[in-house]
Amino acid sequence: MLGCENVAKFYCASAVEYLLAILGAIMPFHAIAILSGNRQKTIPNKSEDQILSQVVLPFVSKGVISAKWGKKTQSYQVLELRIVETESAWDKRTGTLTDLLKRKRNQFPRFKDKAQKLLGKNRPRVFVIMPIQGEKHGTQEDQRVYREYDERFVAVESVIAEYGGVAIRIDKEHPLEDLVGRIKKEIRDAAFIVADLTDERPSCYFEAGYAEALPRPVVYVASKQSVLKPGTSTKIHFDIHINVNLFTNHKELKEKLGSAIEKNRTKLFGEARDG
Repeated sequence: MLGCENVAKFYCASAVEYLLAILGAIMPFHAIAILSGNRQKTIPNKSEDQILSQVVLPFVSKGVISAKWGKKTQSYQVLELRIVETESAWDKRTGTLTDLLKRKRNQFPRFKDKAQKLLGKNRPRVFVIMPIQGEKHGTQEDQRVYREYDERFVAVESVIAEYGGVAIRIDKEHPLEDLVGRIKKEIRDAAFIVADLTDERPSCYFEAGYAEALPRPVVYVASKQSVLKPGTSTKIHFDIHINVNLFTNHKELKEKLGSAIEKNRTKLFGEARDG
């Protein structure tokens, strides 16, 4: 015969199993967001309505999603979105989410059809002008350059997210349409621009000049030394050098960019343009 303590444990365990069964029935959808730099974010255990409203709709309308990863809710530019349905909600005690989603059909097209008639408010978009150099799988030197600019973008992205915006970068690995046309559209749609003039790339100066001519507010940054030629000072052309926030490492980049945004917050975070 079961004692009172054992009876309580039995009913408690049964209640937990029942709750998990309910959650499994209503929250079997999971999102996989592919970000620039071949990064990946997952959003597990959502209902069909949650996946549509919180994930698919923002992605379809503006190419960004917002979700809570860790303790903070942040927004990210998403290059590709996959939606997977499982028979039950994911329980981390049973294995990894990656294993659970293997060989599951991508249901994003079905959700995309539903989302195309819906529009929602999106966080201000901030276009990031930055050299896209190096190779992820190239020589050690190529990998070093690629990694530096990729980590630099992540630093910029985190600062912009803290102010409620989402950083947008055109990744050379994903030229889904006319590249120059896409860049111009992103600059027109942006609330403001962050332009990294390190290594004096002509394309970066072209994009910054286009933004100035529209006009769009531009926050200029540059590392004190070249990435391609360490030990060589970065040269800033024209008379914009007085407005460039120079930095030596990613921590200083975040501090100076955050300070520049804070000082000009009202001017920078106006309504995003529709071009």
